[in-house]
Amino acid sequence: MAGADVSCAIITPSFRTDFEQCRLLTETVRAHVAPHVKHYLIVDRRDGRLFSELSGPRTEVLLVEDMVPWWIRRPPLARRWWLSLKTPPIRNWILQQIVKLSVAKFVPADVLVFVDSDVFFVRPYDPRSLIRGDKVPLFREYGEELRCDFNHRWHRVGAKLFGLPPQDDYLTSYVGNIITWKAENVRLLHDHIEKVTGRSWIESVSRVLAMSEYVLYGMFCEQVLKERSGHYFDSNISSLCYWKTQKLDVPGLQEFRGGLKPEHLAVMVSAKSRTPIDNIRRVFREPMVA
Repeated sequence: MAGADVSCAIITPSFRTDFEQCRLLTETVRAHVAPHVKHYLIVDRRDGRLFSELSGPRTEVLLVEDMVPWWIRRPPLARRWWLSLKTPPIRNWILQQIVKLSVAKFVPADVLVFVDSDVFFVRPYDPRSLIRGDKVPLFREYGEELRCDFNHRWHRVGAKLFGLPPQDDYLTSYVGNIITWKAENVRLLHDHIEKVTGRSWIESVSRVLAMSEYVLYGMFCEQVLKERSGHYFDSNISSLCYWKTQKLDVPGLQEFRGGLKPEHLAVMVSAKSRTPIDNIRRVFREPMVA
């Protein structure tokens, strides 16, 4: 898979409450991301009309309800869970991860680039430029700071789904803000889970209480596919991130912007901080120095 021949797509799940953040992201995709890359927004059907405003030649809206099997449906008044006829009710967070793991079936691209809706690009980005030979980058961190309960829990879920022996410690993470997967590997992941569990992969994943889709994919590539994954590991953090829930004012955003490094392609200001989008636009209006 030579770099120039690889088709790439950006995938962004979003919600009504993050609409303005998502609008900013779509604008910066058009401004900074290579024109061959199409952008897919994935939203609930009830938010489809709102997000249709963002549709365009490079931006397409997909509906969650069209991407899940018939036996998963959202009851009319439910906000935090989905009804399943084959498993216990599915929490929104798990359902969103199932949808990400389903994207390879609905998006015609070799490489899937996951970017959350509270991220926006500030420098040119072409996923093809990061392909080395026929290998695509896979974000992976390693270190003692990853020794924590939730990371262990996510890895143990992956080990069970993949039929791997559990470890005492897991010091790796594959979670970030700009994450690249190979669609072919996602389909292999589905097949492997079904072979191990004897159920459809969606039913198997629907039964877990906590997981990380990024950890699942990373573990599968590193521990199951290994050299066959077509990835190389990349620990470079390519976005400047603000994770706190406190709102940033203009001086705070200006101070935050001062932390930009040349390797930062994008910025993430957590939607939970409720930082006004107009202030973000004002502070980051000037182009970054390459």
